Amino acid sequence: MPPEVARNALLAAHGGLSLELCTVVGRISPMALYRLVCALGHQSLVTVLTRCGLPLPTCFLADEKHSHCLTEQVYLPTSVCGRVVWHLGYTEHACAAAFTQSYQEFQRAASQQEPSYRVQGILTDGFDSTTSSMRTLFPGARLGTCLRHALNKLPGKLATIASPVRKALRSQFHTLWYRARQRKGLRVFALGQRLRRFADHVTATAGTANGERVRRWFQDKKAGWYAVLEDPRMPVTSTLLDQAHNAVDRKLFMMKGFHHPKGNQEAFLRGLAHLYNLVPYQRRAKHAGRCGVEVEGRKVPTRDWLLNLQILTSGGFHWTAETLHH
Repeated sequence: MPPEVARNALLAAHGGLSLELCTVVGRISPMALYRLVCALGHQSLVTVLTRCGLPLPTCFLADEKHSHCLTEQVYLPTSVCGRVVWHLGYTEHACAAAFTQSYQEFQRAASQQEPSYRVQGILTDGFDSTTSSMRTLFPGARLGTCLRHALNKLPGKLATIASPVRKALRSQFHTLWYRARQRKGLRVFALGQRLRRFADHVTATAGTANGERVRRWFQDKKAGWYAVLEDPRMPVTSTLLDQAHNAVDRKLFMMKGFHHPKGNQEAFLRGLAHLYNLVPYQRRAKHAGRCGVEVEGRKVPTRDWLLNLQILTSGGFHWTAETLHH
């Protein structure tokens, strides 16, 4: 297809339109656009990102998107560091074995790039299959738990109390996390004290049963929260990944007709991840005019994002030390 047709169709897909609507913009068939995205996805995410000069992530966020393909629930195990997606997988099962098999693709690709590669820290939302797969693949890594998920789950631990009281406690819990993160030294020790005081406050405000429930929850989760505060390189929340997952969900599963047994969902997902990493942000957005690779401090071959996709996903470009210096 002509380059301008491909440019318009891919940009429309990246903007959130379904493949059917994108093909109206580009005057091509939906299957042609589907195959184009799959063609981009035949190249590994790790390979393309390291070609841009990005170092392999020592700390990253691992999360999963629960979505649907036709009538079946599917899962998208994903690894993100900063503004770039390092792995975007596809599995029909939520078991630890399936997630381990998916994340192992990232581990294998990273080890091929750097045999001595070791992960120092991983942030998860506490989903059992994700944490189990991370412990299996990266046994020496510190596992942290997302702080935003802690905020969202606190109201569910508080029963039979008025809504204003529940909202006030959540607000106070938010302040607790903010102050713990702002502290420069002994952050874990300070968090332990604040959690104990907050549990006592819940008991006094919402009753003994709620206080004990919150205290037990703190005991179960505090190790993951401590891991986040112990290492400043660790991600804190999964907000950026949630945004990427929602965009992928809209684009991937609005074109269900292509998800037949002979389809290639994994290649399509990798193609969408390449778009997410290499298409610049909108004019009015934060980091406008730069793609995720550039936001992370590295370079792309040209200022033309479509040409970057062609160069980087074709295997025909490698940064040299001299190029990076200039």
